[in-house]
Amino acid sequence: MSATPENMATYQNGVRRVLWITLALNLAVVVGKLIAGLAANSLSVISDAIHSSVDSLNNIVGLVVIKYATAEPDDEHPYGHAKFETLAAFGIAGFLFVTCYELSKSAVFRLMGDAHPAPEVTWLTVATMVVTIAVNVFVTVYEKREGERLQSDYLIADAAHTRSDVLVSCGVLAGLFLVKFGWVWFDPLVSLFVAVMIAASGYQIFKATIPVLVDAAPIPPQRIAEVVQMVSGVHSAHDIRSRTHGGAIFIEMHLHIAADEEHDSVRAHDITEEVERALETAFGHVTATIHVEPLAVHEMS
Repeated sequence: MSATPENMATYQNGVRRVLWITLALNLAVVVGKLIAGLAANSLSVISDAIHSSVDSLNNIVGLVVIKYATAEPDDEHPYGHAKFETLAAFGIAGFLFVTCYELSKSAVFRLMGDAHPAPEVTWLTVATMVVTIAVNVFVTVYEKREGERLQSDYLIADAAHTRSDVLVSCGVLAGLFLVKFGWVWFDPLVSLFVAVMIAASGYQIFKATIPVLVDAAPIPPQRIAEVVQMVSGVHSAHDIRSRTHGGAIFIEMHLHIAADEEHDSVRAHDITEEVERALETAFGHVTATIHVEPLAVHEMS
């Protein structure tokens, strides 16, 4: 996506629309699970409601952050503000690990004999969980699809968390059946399972966002060199660097063109244009900064 004001406005409006829709659905899920959990005195269902509430919080954070992430480049941020969105996705993981800790602590206390009334699971509790699982499935598919279409790190990260909600809720639902048939200790055990799934979601988000935030190379330099050297007129390339930012890949390199081409400035320019097109074809949206050097300089070094 070219970073034109029109495209950025389209991107911002698209992400905000997705966040408002998923916020409304996530709030409905949280309220449903919380009511069902409190009515049944089930720690696992209440834990699942807390897990789902993080989705709602993420939506609210996203609505605030996207305003700044789509701001146009300025003197202090010449490459734009897209990493604010990646940073917010990183923040999601922080929320998840705090939630994981609190749920684990409560579950361990109950497993160690902390006095609490036994859960009273009814068919209404089960029905509520089934409906909220269906809603979460829809949110996951919708948010992931729109995140990939809009190339939004935040939406994709939030969809990953909601996907974990589906798995967690299925585990909670299975646990409710066991509790209903007398296995009361299974309720805090399932709550621990919820905590582990939350931690796994946080780890996946960390793994996806940290390389972007620290400018890790998304493409090995050798792979870029292979693509470049297939362009007619190119002799070699060195000092190749790459990084990602806002769904785009930025590549920098020093380029040596063939000896019989290096004295023709027009031809040298044409070759760099061909290199940029080859990079776009191989790696998607690429912004390339190419410094052309005389071959003789390279041979003498």
